[in-house]
Amino acid sequence: MSDYEKVASVDEIEPGKRLSVFVDDIPVLLVQKDDGCYAAVEDVCSHDGQPLTDGPIADGAITCDRHGASFDLKTGKPLCMPATEGIPIYDVKIEDGSIFLRPSSGEVSTCNHPTPANTVLAPSVPQTIPTDGEPAALEAIEVSAEDDAKSIDEKMIDALRTVIDPELMINIVDLGLVYSVNHDGKNAYIDMTLTSPACPAGPQIVQQAKMALERLRLVEEAEIKLVMTPPWSPERMTDEARDHLGIF
Repeated sequence: MSDYEKVASVDEIEPGKRLSVFVDDIPVLLVQKDDGCYAAVEDVCSHDGQPLTDGPIADGAITCDRHGASFDLKTGKPLCMPATEGIPIYDVKIEDGSIFLRPSSGEVSTCNHPTPANTVLAPSVPQTIPTDGEPAALEAIEVSAEDDAKSIDEKMIDALRTVIDPELMINIVDLGLVYSVNHDGKNAYIDMTLTSPACPAGPQIVQQAKMALERLRLVEEAEIKLVMTPPWSPERMTDEARDHLGIF
């Protein structure tokens, strides 16, 4: 395991702010969250290899401001398409008013406030699922969704909204590419189209739509049917998509 490397002082970054630093000549984004805890990730989007520096940060995640890929700041795991791979994370240590980083040891600290002699890296405690009494809230939501066809369809549509057309930079639902969403048990059936039959991003979009759906616990297998009738037109876009493209 590499030694910690000093990258900044605690005075250089405020809660809710970020700082670009280097560790072993690798660009790293250091973030002090609103609660005062720190997180550090390699400053690169695994989807397109570009910096995450200016991406919005919310709910413990950073989002690439080009294609919408989102990553958990604590684990580096991808949270939505088009990213399928995580990004490296770094251990943070605060000592004598200085911030030190090193490539992650695989352990996760619950917090690392800038207090004297704070050494972080306390292994996280696994969460346990109750075996008696009332079921966990997540289980209750999932059971309810399985019994409610509309809830399942809504969850599938939300998942498809994470798929971004790489040319127009708009999700495929708002773009009007999704024609129908159906399910049979845990099998999902989607009819969708492309902006043009020769769209070079077609295979990528179809594959990402399938992956986004199959990441849902409610879906075991997703079948994407590509149709060209009726042909897509800009009239199918939502008002938000039209505004994004400057179409009035």
